[in-house]
Amino acid sequence: MVTRPRRPFSRRDERGTTVVVVVMVTTLITAIGIFAVRNVSQIDQAVGYSRQSGQTNALAELGTTAAMTQVGSMGNYYSDQMSMGLKCLANGPYAAATSSSCFHLNQGDFDTVTTGNSGETLLEPTVKGSETGSFGPLANTAGLVRVEMTEKHATNTPIPGSSGTAFDVTLTTTASVSPITGGTDPCLGVATMAVKKVLRAHIILPPY
Repeated sequence: MVTRPRRPFSRRDERGTTVVVVVMVTTLITAIGIFAVRNVSQIDQAVGYSRQSGQTNALAELGTTAAMTQVGSMGNYYSDQMSMGLKCLANGPYAAATSSSCFHLNQGDFDTVTTGNSGETLLEPTVKGSETGSFGPLANTAGLVRVEMTEKHATNTPIPGSSGTAFDVTLTTTASVSPITGGTDPCLGVATMAVKKVLRAHIILPPY
């Protein structure tokens, strides 16, 4: 039996193997790079949405606080107008019922009071080079707040030091934060969105 020696690999075979290995390594590194870039982009997007959600929560709380202050300072001015046949979404299926108690406080109402007291609106815009504004230095975000006063009813509980019966009123604050249409996109193409939050609170109005 004659044993033939194995033919050694030629340089051509070695070059072919090297090319295959290089292509595989390059493909793997490219895939890892694409995955890393996409992952970073998604993290940035999630952080931006989280920040926007936090801003909307803060705006809803600000609107509720401003409404409580304004209603308290105006006595029964607003509560007396809650039976004017207005429509409030907070009344649900009874929103169209003229007998439902309802009154609106819009952002313009808050701006009128805050401007008269301090010269500042409820939300301040960004002024390049001097002020960062209510939503930060990018100046591409707008906020809107609206408060509905509903469910006015007597508490039937006298308040010490006052005569008459106090009233319980529900405040439903709707706040939204969204990018300004046509504004400069600071996220370099990352999808933008509007965030809306609804906050409800009860206030007790003493008799006047």
